Parts: sequence; C-alpha cells; structure tokens
Amino acid sequence: MRAARFHGPDEGLVVEEVPRPEPGPGEVLIDVSACGLCHSDLHLMHGDLPIPTPRTLGHEAAGEVAATGPGVDHLDPGTSVVVFGGWGCGHCEVCTRGDDQLCNVLEWAGIGQDGALADFVVVPDAKYVLPTEIDPVEAAPLTDAALTPYRAVQRAREHLSPTDTLLTVGVGGLGQFGVQFAAMTGAQVVAADQDAEKLALAEDLGADVTIDVTQESIQSAIRRVTDDGADAAIDFVGKDETLQACGNALGTQGRLYIVGIGGGSFELSFNPLVGSELVCTNVFWGSVDQLRDVLDLAEAGRLDVGVEPVGFEDLGATYDRLEDGDVDRRAVLVPE
Repeated sequence: MRAARFHGPDEGLVVEEVPRPEPGPGEVLIDVSACGLCHSDLHLMHGDLPIPTPRTLGHEAAGEVAATGPGVDHLDPGTSVVVFGGWGCGHCEVCTRGDDQLCNVLEWAGIGQDGALADFVVVPDAKYVLPTEIDPVEAAPLTDAALTPYRAVQRAREHLSPTDTLLTVGVGGLGQFGVQFAAMTGAQVVAADQDAEKLALAEDLGADVTIDVTQESIQSAIRRVTDDGADAAIDFVGKDETLQACGNALGTQGRLYIVGIGGGSFELSFNPLVGSELVCTNVFWGSVDQLRDVLDLAEAGRLDVGVEPVGFEDLGATYDRLEDGDVDRRAVLVPE
C-alpha cells in the first residue's frame, strides 16, 4: 500500500510502498477514504517535536472498516467511520475518565504510531472508531480541525453568558470551526485575522464583529465593542504577538485559551494595567465523547465544512501552500 512516510527533517515526507498492516486483538483496520492535512504536520516535519522515524503521518481520518482483530464484534467490514486520533495508553487515570488525548502525545496517530496518510491504517482500539454517514472527505477534518475548537469553546462556554464577548484570533483550518462553535454560545463573537477573505468567511460563519489586524489593533477594537474587554479569547495562531494581543483585550477575570501551536508564550503576572485575575490555559485536541457531539452537529447540518481534496502526488506542494497560508479551509488527502 502507499504511505506518506516522514524520515526526518533532512529527508522530509516520502510517498512509498509499505506492507499493508493487519489488525491485532481489539484493533481495527481502516481503508482510508480521506485524511486531513494539518498545520501540526509541518511542525513534525520541521523537527519541532522529535518523533520515531520513519513514521506515517496523518491524524484526521475517515474511511471504511476493512477488517477487525479478535474481540471486535460491533464493527462490520464496509462500515463508514471516522477515526479519533488522540490515542492513549488506555489504562491511566486520564484514559479511564475519557480524556485519552491527554495521556501522552507520543501515543497519538501520526506521531507515536503510524497515521492515516496511507491507503490503510490500524487503529489500536475499537473505541476510537465511530460510525458516521457523513461524506468521508468532509468527515475527516471534523476529527481535529473541528474537534479541537469544539473543546476550546466548550471550556469557554462554561464561563460565558449571552451578554458576554468571545474573541477568536485566526480564521484558518481550526479557526473557521471556532467561529461556528462560538456563534452557538449566544455570546457576541469577535473574529480577528489579517486576511480580508478570511474575515468575510468569519462573517458568513456567524461572527458578529470582525477585526482586520492590519488596520486596527485587537485591543482597541475590543474596547470599542465592549464595556470591559473580552470575557474569553481563543487564540488559534499561538504566536507571541497574538497571545499578547489576546491578553491585552481581556477584561476582568477574562480567560485565554491557547489552541494554535505557533511557538509563542503568554506571560501572566500581577499587572494592574491588564485585566484583573486572568486565567490562561492550553487546549489539547478533544475527547471521544466530544467528537460524537461534533459529528451530531455535522449530521444535523449545523456545520459549514470547506475542503480541498488532493492526491498523494499533491502532498508536497499542498504542505508548502499550507505553510504559506495559501490553503482555503481544509486540504484533505483522498487516496485513489
């Protein structure tokens, strides 16, 4: 079968022929119909997170059940499914409470174990395989590009009322879903980006206010549309400047959620010039149960999923475009 294998930063990603894996006890073999391309893949290819190589990348998968290992009786071959990629050890405290993605990043699909930029992928536990009738090309990005923002917004939602303001920064692969989930909270949604087309998209997806950061600072725009600043901010970029902008825009007891892995950090200290009693936390993917919620919303027609199908021969050029910010919505590998 074909697989896009990462051999290290000096060799990059190579599409090559490898043996088709077979599922062991409790495992499921998926015939991959689609796999989303994620900006986090670029961080792996740049060596920002050292991983065992060679490794098949890809953690946003949808397809059909090809075969099951001993002990898996509820998934029939041919069943259309999505794959939850935040695999865990299955035995620790966080796994037993359902937050497998918080277990160990080196257990994740496409990082510690071979992922789904391939014709087939083995999933280590059947609980990570969820049946769905959604078109696989649209379903694949839901497993991360939608799931991670969903978790971020759900965590923020616990502290929001309809009179509050939720700021989202970055309307890219994840931010596009962040705007949609934010609009479901009932709070005022403010979306910031430097791209006019992405800001227009944010308006279409439910943003009440948009900020063109090339024309106005986030802080001044937020002060213009709120009394005390934003009540929560979700940064889908994660660079020093965007994190600082979010912090400056927060009001009293505001909350900052870091989703983007842009390499930035946010220094939180006693500063009477910034909002009082701020809270800052990061967001790691989402849970299996939260993926079920996302699938339910998509199946009900409540999510706008924009995709660009690409083939194995397009992977290198598409990742280059992704790094340059030239991919609209979500690029998805469709093996043919």
